[in-house]
Amino acid sequence: MERVSLLQCESYGTGLKSQLEKLLAPLGGLGSFFRPGDRVLLKPNLIGPRSVESAATTHPALILAMAELVKDCGGRVGVGDSPGIGSAESVIKRLGMEAALKRLGAAIVEFNTPVALAGFGRELPFERRYKNLFMARELDDFDQLINLAKLKSHGQMGVTLATKNLFGCVVGTNKGRWHFNAGKDLDGFARLLLEIALTARPGLHIVDGIIGMDGNGPSNGRPRQLNILAAGGNPLALDRVIVELLQKRPEQFPLFAAARALGLPGLELAEIAIAGAGPETLRVEDFQIPAFHRTHIFVNETFSRIASGLLKQRMLLDEKACVNCRKCEELCPARAISYAGRIRIDDSQCIQCCCCQEMCPVGALRVSEPFTVKLLRKLKIM
Repeated sequence: MERVSLLQCESYGTGLKSQLEKLLAPLGGLGSFFRPGDRVLLKPNLIGPRSVESAATTHPALILAMAELVKDCGGRVGVGDSPGIGSAESVIKRLGMEAALKRLGAAIVEFNTPVALAGFGRELPFERRYKNLFMARELDDFDQLINLAKLKSHGQMGVTLATKNLFGCVVGTNKGRWHFNAGKDLDGFARLLLEIALTARPGLHIVDGIIGMDGNGPSNGRPRQLNILAAGGNPLALDRVIVELLQKRPEQFPLFAAARALGLPGLELAEIAIAGAGPETLRVEDFQIPAFHRTHIFVNETFSRIASGLLKQRMLLDEKACVNCRKCEELCPARAISYAGRIRIDDSQCIQCCCCQEMCPVGALRVSEPFTVKLLRKLKIM
């Protein structure tokens, strides 16, 4: 039986450290995940140099509280990630926690050195498909990894929670390549995420949903007070419980379909022991996810092909908001974006990876929602 701990928490204020201790108590406490003297790497969501108020990153107060707790338990702490834009250090500076980490003796770790997943020497319960996928060698400098994810909507995968956050273990310049390789195959990209998660293998996952994000996530959505802290040892079980809190059906999300096809545990609520706050006290109303489409919900293959055209999403540019920084052009793995006095998007080349929307510094890009998708959502078919 998988275990997930839930806690209702309304603030990132001075009591956060004790709230985290309360969250982790049903799982054996933080000290049960590593030994004194171990090097412990905290892997937050540092998507880019965004403001604290944007809710795009794991909240700095939570990162610092976890760093203090690791130190209290005798661990030597580091904080690292591979942001989509900039460096871990630049994001940490933007979040205003560089001095506090220095006082704690916490190292800032840049994920710079790519190593093939197979090079980590960790067997998977299924055959690897992505043998040429590279993760950061810096992960191997630590004895334990703790995943500090952010609860957000996501343009491509619907939501980004514990499992998706570990895509940040891939060295920055390689992320775009794998988005391109996966193309429009969301199930293939979901399997890629699972191979990363099972290779990185954190001992503990915590999801920061005190203030989460919905709508045009994962960078430019709407910050929402959700009051959720969640933790567990299995990222899929943790994600499954959170999706239930969001009142979404698991079949809406490619990650769960890929995990089910591989026979991975943690997908059935009946097999998950939930401790702490009752799920009914943390349910979220009307959590908005971007207009990505899942044509495989239609069991008939022929109809699925027809539906693919009817449900086709597009990237839409708000030309008034666009500042012509051309970051989207630079980061597009499919080279579907060009600039000729203004940004142009070639729909025929777009692979719908949502990298441009995710990394736009001013939120000028969003995923369109065709009338057919709006209708199916209203009918609760999607």
